[in-house]
Amino acid sequence: MKKILIAIAVLLIIVAIFYLHRSGKKIPDSANLVYKGGDSMAVVKVLNVVGDSTVSWEDAIHKAVEEAAKSVPNISGIEVVNQTANVKNGKIVEYKANIQIAYRADGQLD
Repeated sequence: MKKILIAIAVLLIIVAIFYLHRSGKKIPDSANLVYKGGDSMAVVKVLNVVGDSTVSWEDAIHKAVEEAAKSVPNISGIEVVNQTANVKNGKIVEYKANIQIAYRADGQLD
């Protein structure tokens, strides 16, 4: 009986660790740009943005970054999370790109 209780406790601990690890927020890989070359750790924030365009997904991404740059200083990188489109009569009429924008929260540039 004691071995069963210990096995259950170990299993619960493993599940808890796995859950905590999986529920953590991921900083985009492109945010690593702000960490290079310094001894102190930078504070990086991540902003979710949706860009749209009638031209292409690339244009939607560029528009999202340009719009965010008007109010968000120190953008260090982006990650494209998802790309979707609206279709009418068998043709794409609007491209959408969900991106994460990483930026330095402390206002410093590298």
